[in-house]
Amino acid sequence: MSRSERIASLVEELTTEVDAGLGDGAIAALDPDVARRLVAVAARLYAVGAEEGAHPLHGTDVTPTESVVLATAALKAHDLNPFDLALWFSRSSS
Repeated sequence: MSRSERIASLVEELTTEVDAGLGDGAIAALDPDVARRLVAVAARLYAVGAEEGAHPLHGTDVTPTESVVLATAALKAHDLNPFDLALWFSRSSS
């Protein structure tokens, strides 16, 4: 199995586990640092894909609230503001 195939398989497995954990409340016991690390890995993966012309997120991938929470956290982590985001937004093709 190639690295790409292994990552795709892990994402499928993780998606199943997270969805189940959200349904039964088990996610509440998860160390918040795990989610932070996962977001960081996903952001790096997505950024590389976006530069290579990957399809943008669909409205069904994340809710509007999830999108704004994530975007706000990322902006604050780097002391960026909505103006900085607007500059990148106009640059982005995805």
